[in-house]
Amino acid sequence: MDTSPLPFAAASRRLRGQPGRPRKAPAGHNAVRPQAGASPNSALDRRSLAQQSSVSPRLLTMRQAAEYVAVSYWTVRGWVESGKLSPVRLGERLIRIERADLDRLIETRKEPA
Repeated sequence: MDTSPLPFAAASRRLRGQPGRPRKAPAGHNAVRPQAGASPNSALDRRSLAQQSSVSPRLLTMRQAAEYVAVSYWTVRGWVESGKLSPVRLGERLIRIERADLDRLIETRKEPA
């Protein structure tokens, strides 16, 4: 009789446990690991630098525009599609909104006191 382990026995032993989501890492192990090939000047670093800057950008992404006027991304997208906001198209898919256009939209929406 052959006593060699079955081919999937090792994998079966490794995968034993409760099915579903993996457990959370123990306390102190929540450090963010950089992705393979990620440079030290990643998008996260650029975002934090942009937030620290005292000069606000003239062109905003649709998400930034939504944050600026405290509405959802979908509201800003609807305003662009309906023509209430004029987008600045920097490519086929790259859309930005001018901060001045947002300020104008806010002013036109104000109700008289």
